[in-house]
Amino acid sequence: MLDLLRGKKSEAPAKARRARPDANSTGFAASQLSAESPAAATHSMRKDLLKVVLREVLLRNGIPQAWVAADMLRTTSPRREQGLHVRFLVRHWEPRLLPHGPALEQEFAHRLVLMDPLATEWLMGFSWQFALDDTGPCPALPAPGTWIAAPINRDWATAHETKPGDIIEGPVVIPRPAEEVRADLARLMALRDADLKQHAMAGEQFAATRPASL
Repeated sequence: MLDLLRGKKSEAPAKARRARPDANSTGFAASQLSAESPAAATHSMRKDLLKVVLREVLLRNGIPQAWVAADMLRTTSPRREQGLHVRFLVRHWEPRLLPHGPALEQEFAHRLVLMDPLATEWLMGFSWQFALDDTGPCPALPAPGTWIAAPINRDWATAHETKPGDIIEGPVVIPRPAEEVRADLARLMALRDADLKQHAMAGEQFAATRPASL
């Protein structure tokens, strides 16, 4: 009242107007939040699904869970909707695991599609990263010429280097004693004589065997 009497305009209504939220802006913010909530929920559900699939793939193939983890990265594409990229994290050094990386990706994608047939539309791809706590067991880089050299058949080399003492390699002829050979020959002669006597008793006549002329 004193301000009005002195000719000063009261600042309270202006402050009240500034503090009062705009109805239009409030409605826009609420509509924007409601529009983003389903997308955020879908993204969260897809990340959980990818974690479940990775756990099942490792379990079914006997790979320890602590060896491989994954980051689910949100990505966009000009021709596709917003999706997820799976980045596998190798946390344990195991050389046998690396050659089977492509097979692991294929099984992961196969099981994911079984759970969500629309996964082919939002799964953007795979990548690998080494996240080892200790790189001591990892070998150093070989010589430069190793990469273009002819591959070595490791199985063949191992088979020829390993020669157990109780395994006989190749065909081996074991000589028989002379007494055993003569005994077998005598048995064969006795069988022939018995056969000849049987035919003679039956009345069959055979011509005398003559030596072949030279």
